[in-house]
Amino acid sequence: MDASACNNAESVGTAIGVGLVIVLWAAVDIIPGVTYAIYRLSRRH
Repeated sequence: MDASACNNAESVGTAIGVGLVIVLWAAVDIIPGVTYAIYRLSRRH
């Protein structure tokens, strides 16, 4: 592989890594929030 191919591979790997971090952050943030909202609505009565 030449330098250009290595740089392209590095860019793709970085994009995949950043995408995974964002997806995991969203999952960890949204799932407990929705669960808490459902819990609060069920305890309202």
